[in-house]
Parts: sequence; C-alpha cells; structure tokens
Amino acid sequence: MALLICEVEPGLASFTRFATFNHLDGRRDSLLIDAEFLYHENGQAYLPVSVISQGKDWVLIELPDESDSGTRRLWVAPSALRR
Repeated sequence: MALLICEVEPGLASFTRFATFNHLDGRRDSLLIDAEFLYHENGQAYLPVSVISQGKDWVLIELPDESDSGTRRLWVAPSALRR
C-alpha cells in the first residue's frame, strides 16, 4: 500500500470528500471518497492506493474506486507517492 498526494475538497455529503490528484501526463482527476479513508499528515492529504508496477520514472497505481473519469488504474510520478 502506498499513499498518493492529493488535494481535498468537500464532497456531496458531510462525510465525503473529493480527492484530486495528477496523472503522470499532467491531467487532473478526482475521486469521491469517504472522508475517513483519507490520511492526513502535516497539512497534506493522501489517498491510499495499490502499486501495480513501477519503473524509474513512473508508477502504475490502482485507486480504491473508479475516478470521475472512469479510470481505476493510472500512471503517476514516483514523487507523487509516499510509502
């Protein structure tokens, strides 16, 4: 399990949040998630994700649920993750 750096905004209900994150190619995507599922440390929010594969300049991750764009797996920069 790894933690993906994300920005958090209020969700559709008091207990949900939109977690927004970047793809490797710079596109932004978001995921509606239960607020308690997110991890916070020193003012930064993180989304728990699974690492599928990785190389020197990329990491293929799997999100806990489908993103707003319909993506479940995406490529991110290694610097976007905390292990």
